[in-house]
Amino acid sequence: MLKLISGMLLMAMTVFIACKKDSEFKADPTWRYFEVGFVDTMDDWRDTAFVVATSDSALLNQIQAELAKAVNARKIVFGTLVKGSGGYNRNGVHTFKWHFKEDDWELTDVTAEIYSGRPYSDVDLDLDYWLGIKKFGPWNSYIKREIMK
Repeated sequence: MLKLISGMLLMAMTVFIACKKDSEFKADPTWRYFEVGFVDTMDDWRDTAFVVATSDSALLNQIQAELAKAVNARKIVFGTLVKGSGGYNRNGVHTFKWHFKEDDWELTDVTAEIYSGRPYSDVDLDLDYWLGIKKFGPWNSYIKREIMK
């Protein structure tokens, strides 16, 4: 019985430590971080937002102009997918298995249908497929806010 309790405690501590590491936002002062939101309602909460990073001054100026617009007038986010969260791509307690390559994404009016999808239900759950496509540009996305860390 003591071995069982010890094993359960060890497992619980391992899960706690792993969750704590995953929940830490790893901000790099080189980048500015932005939450990407979605105009449409999503069935799964993990599909409601993700995070992008940039240091590109032209893109930062465009983002500031976008944030001054009404949500339905903002451009969509379109970028190159890279494996791993980058230490910052998350929604709440969920850490994504991918991120946009920093400074290799843009705001645009339209993308091809093949690039549209949901961050968790499509990209996270079928990452190899999306890494093969190399790009992601969900049609109903927009820059929601800057994340201050």
